[in-house]
Amino acid sequence: MNSWTVNDKPTLASPSPGEEPAPTRLHLKLVIALEPLLAVLLIVVDLVKVVMLGLPRLASEIYSIFVPRAKKNVRGQLAVITGGGNGLGRALAHQLAARGARLVLVDIDLAAAERVCEELKQEHGVSAWAYRVDVSRYEDCRQLAEHIERDGCGPVDILVNNAGLILFGFINECSVERAATVVDVNVKSHIWMTKVFLDGMIERKRGHIVGVSSMSGMYAFPWGGIYSATKFAVCGLMASLSEQLRIQGHSKYVKTTCVNPYYVATRKDVVEFLQKPRFSPLTVEQAGREIAAGILREDVVVTVPRLFGVFTRLML
Repeated sequence: MNSWTVNDKPTLASPSPGEEPAPTRLHLKLVIALEPLLAVLLIVVDLVKVVMLGLPRLASEIYSIFVPRAKKNVRGQLAVITGGGNGLGRALAHQLAARGARLVLVDIDLAAAERVCEELKQEHGVSAWAYRVDVSRYEDCRQLAEHIERDGCGPVDILVNNAGLILFGFINECSVERAATVVDVNVKSHIWMTKVFLDGMIERKRGHIVGVSSMSGMYAFPWGGIYSATKFAVCGLMASLSEQLRIQGHSKYVKTTCVNPYYVATRKDVVEFLQKPRFSPLTVEQAGREIAAGILREDVVVTVPRLFGVFTRLML
């Protein structure tokens, strides 16, 4: 007789060829079900990190608004300002001259620079010189340094790279010639002027380099992509220079300041283009006053209005 073995335990059917085992399918369903929850948890963790890292900087910025640092004395020091014949450059020249600084104004418009020099002499009683320089050309910047020394202006203590051009329009709509000019002036001028005067500041163990960028160098400016790109470049250059001086051991006596003002009503076409901005454009006097105060505090980054910097510290 044949003997039969009876097994009361149920047996799992073997998966057909190409079919995943049941436990694997269950695992995949569980992962898919939990994926949205995991994404939310990761977002919450990132937010907590941002808050924890940003709160000390935020608190420091708010504290500095109400309890500002002491301002340095610039009386007798020589400040070079590019684009000093008009607008923001002129306003900064008056602010520094009011504190006793001597001025060298550099501009492609020599007549405008000379007019401002006369204003400084009459209103503040300081020495002032004007030079016509194309700051987008290295050779012109190098020759400027020679002229400053030849004319007995003195060593440069403060360099304010302020010269800049505005270009509105989408990238594909801008002419190649105009775009090239804007890039040359807005970016190369900062590089060449810094290159010409930085070594002297390091040798004398005294100096301050200021780069005027823009809020458009911190946040996207879609209807002015080329202009915005140049201002992002200035922010990057100033951040890199600040770190270079730190690792080289010069940051204690050669300072840097990157300036990021909101739109300044320097020209009629700027005001007309903005039409109805979210915030009112800054007056030249307001911007010059706040920027000069930031330079005198030796702030590494200056935003105008200053309250914008509180949110910037948290976001960047």
